[in-house]
Amino acid sequence: MIEARNNLVHEDGYQKQWSKLRDRVDFVLSKLQDWLRGIVNDMQEVAVSRTLVKTPLRLTGRSVIPSSVHPKELNLDWLNKINFKSASRDLELLQRNTVLERGNKKLRKELLLEYKTSTEAELEESRIREENLLRSNEEFKKEIKQQAEETNKLLKQMMEMFQNQPKP
Repeated sequence: MIEARNNLVHEDGYQKQWSKLRDRVDFVLSKLQDWLRGIVNDMQEVAVSRTLVKTPLRLTGRSVIPSSVHPKELNLDWLNKINFKSASRDLELLQRNTVLERGNKKLRKELLLEYKTSTEAELEESRIREENLLRSNEEFKKEIKQQAEETNKLLKQMMEMFQNQPKP
C-alpha cells in the first residue's frame, strides 16, 4: 500500500507544471508572432498579383512554427484545431485574474493592518480598564478595612462601657 501511495505522489507539483506549460506557450506564441511579423514584412516587400497566383495561399503547421521551436517530424495537425480567439480570451482572463489576485493581496494586507491596529487599540483600552478596576478594587478594600477598624473600635468602646457599668 505504501508503494502504491508513493506512486501516486507526483514529482512536480501543479504550480510547477503549470509554470512550465505557460512558459512553453509564451515561447511558442512569441515565435509565432515573430514569424507573422516576418510574413507581413515579406508581403510588403513583394507585391503579389492575383492574376499570377492560381492556387490559394495555404498555411500548414510546419510553416507556422519555426524549426527552432519543435523537433523534426513533429505532428502539428492539432495546431489547425486551435481556436486562437478562445485562447486569447483565456489568456486575457488569466491576466485579469492575476490583477485581481494582486488587488486581493493588497486589500488583505490593508485589512490585516486595520484589524491589527484596531485590536491593539482595544487591547490598550482593556488594559487601562483593568488597571482602573484594580485601582478601584484596592480603594474599596482600604475603605472596607477602615470601616471594619472603626466598627471594631466602636465595639471595643461599647464593651468597655458595659464592663465599667456597676452591677446591680
